[in-house]
Amino acid sequence: MNKNIFTFVGGYIATENREPFLGQIKINNKTGLIEDVIEGEELNADYVYNQDNLIFAGMGDIHIHAREDQTGEQKYKEDYETAGNAALNGGCVHVSAMPNTPKPLTTEKDFDWHRKRIADLAHPVSILNYIGIDRKTKPIGEPGEHFYKCFFGKSIGDLTVQYAFELDEILSKYKGHNISFHVEYEPIIKASISGKTHSERRPFACVIEGLLLLLPLIEKYKIKAKLCHWSIGGKSFELVREYRNRGCQIEVEVSPLHLLFDTSNTDKNSELWLKIQMNPAIRTPKHRNQLIEGLKTGFIQYLATDHAPHTEEEKYGAFSKFKDEYSDLTNVEIGAKIKNENLSLYYETCNECGMSGAPWLDTYGLVCAYLMNEHGFDTRDIARIASYNPGKFINSYLKQQFPNKNYGKGFGKIEKGFVGSLTILNLEKKTIIKREDLKTKSRWSPLEDREMLGSIEAVFIAGELMDKF
Repeated sequence: MNKNIFTFVGGYIATENREPFLGQIKINNKTGLIEDVIEGEELNADYVYNQDNLIFAGMGDIHIHAREDQTGEQKYKEDYETAGNAALNGGCVHVSAMPNTPKPLTTEKDFDWHRKRIADLAHPVSILNYIGIDRKTKPIGEPGEHFYKCFFGKSIGDLTVQYAFELDEILSKYKGHNISFHVEYEPIIKASISGKTHSERRPFACVIEGLLLLLPLIEKYKIKAKLCHWSIGGKSFELVREYRNRGCQIEVEVSPLHLLFDTSNTDKNSELWLKIQMNPAIRTPKHRNQLIEGLKTGFIQYLATDHAPHTEEEKYGAFSKFKDEYSDLTNVEIGAKIKNENLSLYYETCNECGMSGAPWLDTYGLVCAYLMNEHGFDTRDIARIASYNPGKFINSYLKQQFPNKNYGKGFGKIEKGFVGSLTILNLEKKTIIKREDLKTKSRWSPLEDREMLGSIEAVFIAGELMDKF
């Protein structure tokens, strides 16, 4: 074997369609593609990983917010480089960034700016872009050339569709296109503004009503749809099944936040809202359990983080109402002072509306290990939701977004012709999540100081071991 031409990675290989098997992966260092997968116990590889480790096709997060655009206004939170670093730290080899930046990515000119910026950066993590849509936009190219995001409900940024008649008008222009949807019906949110907690201010009903309005339009315009960061089970699952049975293409993603937290946690400790407020909001334990089961059984296709980096100062925004009294203190410092002096007022303020969204990219692989260790996901489940399905989602768009790179058959499978990018997950090594180990520019995590059973042992991109430890 000529080790200068090829890289060999050996150990227990985990795929979406079979039990882990002992073998080695032969990667061509010139093309970055897998040339062969050799089964057998005799491992003569450059890198050999023991039985505590599983070798997955490189994991991918198809829903992140990188914050960078032409204005540079939000680069203090994150940029493409730090998002790529956080992805690598979490075991991801590709990510797809949402368009709701200060200058939304909605036009071909915007798209070209982002693609040039990413090409110039040349980060080893492959960063793709969604294109935003609203009443003023139109498709860029034919169906199948790009993938889009529609905010059917107000979240962060200005891309918002509030009413069904607006959505009908918009989707009529996007017949047959691939669109991911944020689904929360804005009129119900506006009517719920007096709710005590974020979950009450963005209630279950706003998701159901939004879905009831959206599904007929997905069918009418033959949209290839994905429902983002899904937060509820029950009736919503029944509705999606009904429309799938009618021939609609509808996929679903779920975020780590909705898998690890529910309202029983915030009922016990309202301080958690400072870390886990998100749109859509967390739900009851029943819904959380249904989401976990839906992901395990394949009803939900993707583990996608909705990585949304905001500073701690922004997350503590509810405490800014005390600025007149504490003009020389930051929001975080005001929160600490009030917590020390008036605990009931502190918890009451924590329940008030702050900034929605949290950083998750650094912990993607750890969440995969959590699902295996705590909820009985097997290796095929993880390979499906974190490697195979995310790869399948982006593979047809790689040529359009990276015209000068050869991805072969793409990401998501450990087979000849696919990219030689791998995520090695150690299920036995414990990780304590510390902010000094995070690569996101926001430098905090909802899981901070939590001990997780599992760690990222190594990441290979196109056959090259990434030096990240």
